[in-house]
Amino acid sequence: MSVEEIIDRLYGLPLDEFTAARNQAERELRKAGERDQADTIKALRKPTAGAAAVNRLVRGHQAQVEAFLAASVRLRDAQVAGKGEFASATRDYREALETLVGLGGEPVRASLEAAAVDDESAHELLRARLLRELEPAGFGSLSAHAVTPPGEAPASPSQTAKHGPKRAEPDDSAARARLREARKALMAATGEERQARRRWGQTQRKLEAAQAAVESAERQLDRLRGR
Repeated sequence: MSVEEIIDRLYGLPLDEFTAARNQAERELRKAGERDQADTIKALRKPTAGAAAVNRLVRGHQAQVEAFLAASVRLRDAQVAGKGEFASATRDYREALETLVGLGGEPVRASLEAAAVDDESAHELLRARLLRELEPAGFGSLSAHAVTPPGEAPASPSQTAKHGPKRAEPDDSAARARLREARKALMAATGEERQARRRWGQTQRKLEAAQAAVESAERQLDRLRGR
């Protein structure tokens, strides 16, 4: 069994079995002389309860998860690019989301919403190896991004002509200016949020390394005491 297969198996186990199975896999690899692979397995972190729930959901209901992600893409297209029918895309997205929350429990909701707005998060979701719940990468939930309010269709060229270009231009210009400023602020906030997540991740890795060192020292002490 390859290291990737071992990792995949470990993250498919019930949460309370993870640590013992990881340690057993590490010992077996060391006995086989596979030190690098053993170190890789030793470094694996136990997922949070919420992340484990998401991993189980993806593994047990992959077709429904893929359908949800497809629905999220359609809604993003309807919101941002005006492609497709907004109301039906919204309905399909919400129905797919609630179906998965019904299957996996409320703890999976935040990760699903994060995957709906970010392709990288969607890829992580489908791997089903999450260590912690996904968080929206600075963009919030998909339902918060509607360019056109639910129930309203974008104005057609004929409607624009009917109302007259002179009356529409001042409001459109002001709205576009606000949108540009909002996008700049969003980009800046997103960069800050990503830096904070990286720093938090580094701190977590240091903490987990320290915990692993304590566990290793405890095991060595137990062996010396003959336990």
